[in-house]
Amino acid sequence: MNKMIGAETTVAALENMLAKGTLPHTLLFHGPSGCGKTTLARILKDRLDCHDMDFKEINCSDFRGIDTIREISYLMHLSPTGGKVRIWLLDEVHQLSKDGQNAALKILEDTPSHVYFFLCTTDPRKLMKTILTRCCEMPVRLLTHDELESLVNKICKRENVQISEDIREDIVIGAQGSARTALVLLDKILNLKPEEQTEAIQQKLAEENEAIDLCRALFAKKSWEQITAILKNLKGDPEQVRYAVLGYARSVLLGHKDPM
Repeated sequence: MNKMIGAETTVAALENMLAKGTLPHTLLFHGPSGCGKTTLARILKDRLDCHDMDFKEINCSDFRGIDTIREISYLMHLSPTGGKVRIWLLDEVHQLSKDGQNAALKILEDTPSHVYFFLCTTDPRKLMKTILTRCCEMPVRLLTHDELESLVNKICKRENVQISEDIREDIVIGAQGSARTALVLLDKILNLKPEEQTEAIQQKLAEENEAIDLCRALFAKKSWEQITAILKNLKGDPEQVRYAVLGYARSVLLGHKDPM
């Protein structure tokens, strides 16, 4: 767990609670897409000696209704089959329906001593306040340019991958702080010729530039027709676009200039 990049404060807090035996039974990992929330949750699962058969991962984008929570409510009272605990990882938990979130309150209030809930979300604001008050928040952030550059270099060295410095820099820029995106880009170009590697990365950078155009248009108070035209051309992941806008806004407000 101490090898996690970009979550030093959260990891330190978790290590401290594990050492003292005071780990809360409901943890809320929140942060941008691709920053390592579920990865950290899975690592913690191993630290708690949770057997694979007692670990259930549910994507709330697909199973968002009250029936999902009712099933958990029944199963959580059963004893672990292998290890010491049972764990439910609810990914994209903010996608639970209103009825689903209301039902979740009950299981978070009456959690058995052998059960832990790991909630992961990119948007905690969509969770009911009553759920938030029952969680111990564990923020996970995107990586800085230097952190991502170091990660890419380490992976290339470990896997003996020969990639030019320009391509590595393009990967770091294209990943926008997301370790997962950087790994996907690396995997995408491993078996490509140098000229094909450049083309693949440039395609990703083109998507990023579209998001930047949207940011500039919003802050320049362009007309809705102009904004709509940009939105129609966006091909990137909506969540990444949203965080690009937020990051741009933060940079402008704090630095009083265009960060791009």
